[in-house]
Amino acid sequence: MWDILRRELLILCHQRRMVFIVLLAAASAYAMLIGTLYMGQTVQSIPVAVCDLDQSALSRQLIRDVASADTYRLVGTTASEAEGEQWLASQKAAAVVVIPSDFAEKFYQGQDVSLGFLQDGANTLEASYASVPMQLIWADWLGRYRAESIAIHGTPQVQPGAVGLSLRYTANPTQSYLVFYVYGVMLIAAQIGITMSYGLAVQGDSRHGYYRRHGLFRVMAVKIGLYWFCSFLSVLLGIGVLIGLFHLPLYGNLGAVLLLCGAFLFAVENIAGLLALYFRTKLALTQFLVFYSLPAFLISGYIWPEQAMPGIIRFLAWLQPVHYAMADFRQLALTGQSATWGLHTAILLAVGLTAALVSLKFIK
Repeated sequence: MWDILRRELLILCHQRRMVFIVLLAAASAYAMLIGTLYMGQTVQSIPVAVCDLDQSALSRQLIRDVASADTYRLVGTTASEAEGEQWLASQKAAAVVVIPSDFAEKFYQGQDVSLGFLQDGANTLEASYASVPMQLIWADWLGRYRAESIAIHGTPQVQPGAVGLSLRYTANPTQSYLVFYVYGVMLIAAQIGITMSYGLAVQGDSRHGYYRRHGLFRVMAVKIGLYWFCSFLSVLLGIGVLIGLFHLPLYGNLGAVLLLCGAFLFAVENIAGLLALYFRTKLALTQFLVFYSLPAFLISGYIWPEQAMPGIIRFLAWLQPVHYAMADFRQLALTGQSATWGLHTAILLAVGLTAALVSLKFIK
């Protein structure tokens, strides 16, 4: 019995070192990552704009309260509700508070008032956090108003009416988790597929002198093109299934969506090829790629907004190709616009090309 145990331990420590590391570290590493990622517990510094159609002392006080709230980061004011919607589409703001033109008048007359609250809505999680602080801000303001009025006059001069929030989402209006979540899962599944298949192919041929016999550049060009095309076709079919079968929206330009996806697949494919030259066995490479995929998805910014991440997690996110594809894909699909998709596509192409050239240098 002890001989068998010693043998298995030796195999784990020497021949299957990656297995041993994953076996011991997987649960604790994931716990550490997720705990650090969500340590703030709520989304902070949500970029918010204000459309003040009232231009009264009351509305200006409300704007100051919004600007001082920890949950919000006031990014500016808009002249109209339509301009506010443009700010949402261009991702200059995640929400826009619309103060109606009769806000102060109705308030001092004791009538009910409704503040508009426009949200992007593409990120369902961020949208769920954004409107709640606005209600708390108003409740706090109302309490202070009553206290100050009583201190000065002995009683509130006016019994103000109720102030409500009229929520409107410019994207994903039903806040469906299917619409929000499934595009991201599809992309991360495509990443797992292409990195494992291409990485194993590069690793296998590097051991048998195949590159020397047939020409390194020709073999790698065929491999990169073939595996990229198969994965790209898979994503294209996935988009077709989601639109045709589940009726998910795709408002953005299809060419922009496909260009972004193609650049993303090219980047992760060639990074996998580079990793394949480092890991000695197929098992170690496979385990690493699977182990890596969930953290990459979690810190991509697709679910938990980037501004809510601690600094070290945000830095790690910037190193992941998935960070430059996920959120832009969602914005293009659900809103039809993304201010950063062109830049991020160029970054992904540059990363993929660099990884491919480095791989060519080290392949034997």
